Amino acid sequence: MSDKKSWRDIDRKRDQSDHRSGDRKGSGRSPRVESATAAYKKTLDAFFDKGVVPDHLKGKLPAGTSEGPSERQTLIRTVRESKGGKELEKALDQLIEQFGLPDDPDVWLQALAHPKDAVLKDTLGKIEEYVNSGQLLPRQTRFIERLKGLEFSSFDPRVQMKAVSLATRLR
Repeated sequence: MSDKKSWRDIDRKRDQSDHRSGDRKGSGRSPRVESATAAYKKTLDAFFDKGVVPDHLKGKLPAGTSEGPSERQTLIRTVRESKGGKELEKALDQLIEQFGLPDDPDVWLQALAHPKDAVLKDTLGKIEEYVNSGQLLPRQTRFIERLKGLEFSSFDPRVQMKAVSLATRLR
């Protein structure tokens, strides 16, 4: 009976085994894996933000995509980063004239500050389609605020009515 181990001794022996030692030493990731992940993220950021195509993708993408961001990407970035005013209006007008209004909620949010009712009507139509499809808008409270503001800033009663109805639906 003396050679039989207690449950406490058995558990202590299990905790000291080699296969358990790796669990206690931090996150479990080696520094090499973290640096590889960071490098991969930098490559992706360069691709999406600046249009720099990585070497392993150059042969797989259609010709002409490795010169940097397209004019459409540049205009969309300008619209997203704009603080408003004439710069936003000019970039939006150019984007819509050349490529149409993109399916991008960030661009729609900026387009709601445009002074032309035709642009507002198109934007409200895109937002309505998006909401009708059952998807949730990012930064919904900002959309509601801008939609409420259109009730007073727009001169077109159709734009005013659609903005108010969308604002009430989003609440």
